[in-house]
Formats: sequence, structure tokens, C-alpha cells
Amino acid sequence: MENEVKKNNGADQEDKENHEKEKINGKTHVQGQVREYKPLLEKERVEYAREIFRSKGYAEKWKKLSPLFLKAKQEKDLNIKEIQEEIIKLKKEKEALILAHNYMLPEIQEIADFVGDSLELAIKAAESPHQLIVFCGVHFMAEGVKVVSPEKTVLLPRLEAGCFMADMINISALRKFKEKYPGRPVVCYINTDAEVKAESDICCTSANAVSIVKSVNSPEVLFIPDRNLGLYVQRFTNQRIIPWDGWCNVHHRFKPEDIIRLREKHPDVIVVVHPECSPEVIDLADEVFSTGGMVKFAKESPHKKIAFATEEGLVERIRRENPDKQILSVGSPKTCVNMKSIRIQDVLESLKELKYKIEVPEEIIEKARIPLIRMLEISRGKEFTRKIFERHQLPNIKT
Repeated sequence: MENEVKKNNGADQEDKENHEKEKINGKTHVQGQVREYKPLLEKERVEYAREIFRSKGYAEKWKKLSPLFLKAKQEKDLNIKEIQEEIIKLKKEKEALILAHNYMLPEIQEIADFVGDSLELAIKAAESPHQLIVFCGVHFMAEGVKVVSPEKTVLLPRLEAGCFMADMINISALRKFKEKYPGRPVVCYINTDAEVKAESDICCTSANAVSIVKSVNSPEVLFIPDRNLGLYVQRFTNQRIIPWDGWCNVHHRFKPEDIIRLREKHPDVIVVVHPECSPEVIDLADEVFSTGGMVKFAKESPHKKIAFATEEGLVERIRRENPDKQILSVGSPKTCVNMKSIRIQDVLESLKELKYKIEVPEEIIEKARIPLIRMLEISRGKEFTRKIFERHQLPNIKT
């Protein structure tokens, strides 16, 4: 990717200024032009989505995961406190670090050492002296921890806990995408497996996607796998974003009608949505934030009534951390069944039996680290990146 990544040069401040100017009467203004967005999933796209769901075995995954999620909901006779105490005791004995994603069940978040988003947790794992990591999240996130800290043992309590969006692209599909658009650099959302990261030029998160894309010195950029996030980034850059047709099965379920009905009932509410939501939903929102941004906004905002369009686990966390505010969900609560398939008993069994160990081939780790390092050097600085990867020799990256 030589010469394709340029210095940030105040991109974060520029992004902030652009974001503040973005909303005018519910439309998106770019250089004086009002950009209209068609619905993301037109009829042919719906059929395409269904075909992906069938051909890649998502239907079978769903059938397997749904009963686990429902079982977790029904297991009210369990002594959660007792299991939590056993986990805490075992964690100390085995000197383990427990990391939990924002979407985990509340009882798992309660016993975790850290709760956050995927990148935040991978950084916490790298900064910690602990050599045993129990990662309560989905598979690509656990892989990410292993890529950043390959010397550590990373456990995923349930191997079936995958991510439908991450599964919407694989290495062969990405290579065909690159063949279709030769010479275009690939910006890879962190919600992808290690193999896909290894085939990409630079990674991004939902929080830094705009500044990362702007750092790429190319008029056209391939953006994988979330189309909605790619369309959101397009609002802030003159570069042409060529997105992959993937989406988050949680955030894409929020509809404009959800916000309209909410405002009718609560006219004074502030609506905050995730950039993985559709353009039509984003156009009706007051604010757009990543999961970490949502947590920060809720704490710092003077507003006392805030509604969030995100997974119910994060809404519950925000509600728990802000008892002085009325925290609402936009529309009906949306659930990530992959996340919720991990139950508190699975965490205990994972610690007891040291299962399931996440393994990533060494050659994939070396390649996947490059786009992650490029991202961190731009978003966090070279000193921070060197600190995170100081236990290992940094690959020679030309930028």
C-alpha cells in the first residue's frame, strides 16, 4: 500500500466540523448539495440477501443459536450470583482476564474486568499482563485479540458465536471484489475475520472510519463489508466509496418509522443512532455515534431523555450507568442472538476446561497486523501503536 496512506493533517478536527454541519432539515448536505438516498435494500437486494443467507448456511446457524438465546432467557431458576462468584474465584486462581462486549448479557458484563467494543477490548488485552484471556464476544473479535496478542491464550466460551455481517465476506469473495476493481485500496471494517483483514490495506472502526478513508490517497476506495457504514463515510468525503453489500442484522432492522413514532410520543427526546443503520434512519437522527461514542455521549450530554438505535445490551449498559437520565430504545429492543448465545454457564465452563482456544495461523497474524497497525498509527499515533505492539517486532510498513 505504498504511498496510499497519507498523514492525517487535522482530519479529526475536519471530521468534527463536517459532522456539525451535516444535518439540515433531516437531509445530508455535501458542498451545498442535498444528497438523497434510495432505500438500501430494494427488491433485488432483498432477494440477494436471502440467497446469501441460504447459501452460506446462515439459516442453519440461526436455528442453532436461537434456541441457545431463548434458553438463556428462560433460565431464571439458575443461581446467577453463585455462578458469578465461582467465576470470580476461578479467574483469580487461573490469573485470567475476562473481557465482555457491550452486547453481552448483563450477568456476564457484571463479572468482566472490562466491557467495551471489539478494538477497545483487544487493546485492553494487549496492555494487560494476563496471559489467559476469556473473551465474551463473537468469533472475529476473539481472533482480533489473538492477532494483536499472539503469545496469549484466548478463549471463546462458545464457538458458534459468530457475526452474520463478518460472514458476508470471505477471502475468495474479497479477491474477486478486488479483481473487479483493480488498483483500489481496501478499507476493511474491523468486523471481519483475520483472513479478510490480511487481504486488506487498512482497517477502520465505526468511530474512525471517516478519518481512515480520508487518509487513503486514492480517489476510489473499496469498503468492506458494511454498506451502511460505507454510505455514512461517503457523506464526508469526495472520494468514491465502493461498498460491499453487507449489513449488520441488528442495526439494519431499525426503520425511519421507529424514530417518527418515538418523536410523536417523546417530542423532547434526543435520538442517537449507530452508523451501521440505514441512510434513511441516519437522516432522522440527532447524533450518530459508534458504541463507545454512545456511552460517552450519554455520560456527558446535558439532555435527560435520550433514545438509542443499537443492540439492547448496550442500551441496558447505558441505562445502568446513567440512572439520572431516561434512556430509551428506538423502536422495539433489537437483539444480537450471536452475542446472547453466550451464557454465564459457558463462561464458567470456559474457565474450568480452558475452552475454546482461538488459533490463527502465524502467516495470517503477520499479514492481518499490518492493516491494524496502519489504522492505529493514524487514529492513535505511532507512539501508542508501538506501545501496543512492543512485545513483537513491528512489520516493516511503508506508508
